Amino acid sequence: MNATRQQLQKDVMSIGEDIVLSERFEKAWRVPHHHKKGTIAQHSLDTAGYALRISRWLSRRGVSVNERETVRASLLHDIGMTEDEVFLSPSRIKAYTHPQEGSRIAREEFGVSELQADAILRHMWPIGHIPPHSIEGWVLVAADKCCSIHEIHRAFAPWARR
Repeated sequence: MNATRQQLQKDVMSIGEDIVLSERFEKAWRVPHHHKKGTIAQHSLDTAGYALRISRWLSRRGVSVNERETVRASLLHDIGMTEDEVFLSPSRIKAYTHPQEGSRIAREEFGVSELQADAILRHMWPIGHIPPHSIEGWVLVAADKCCSIHEIHRAFAPWARR
């Protein structure tokens, strides 16, 4: 693992250690994600790493992005799938319900800011039809899509398997 990736992981943990060490996130380690090739927790950590990398790239180009808001929203963006009624629902329904449930859980259990709650609520754009209101929300959308594409590619492309 290169130093950049190690530093990103360290920075994600320093921003969201309370989330990662929570009982809710512990449950996320047991909830499968993307065709059962990973877990919600691993996907969320990876998405937070992508989000932090994108945030820093934008910042170097003069776009102000709040790293703390972005990383914390990224760690919690799929937490709604830890609720059994959401996880057990068909995929087409889950795509619409987990952001609302996740935003509720993030508010109630983690006391997230309105910006974080909105980013979580809107991270499924364009499926969710309503785009994010903040640059941090847009970074989460991009990071989630990049991470998901990488996960699916690794899971199903024979040349990408390790």
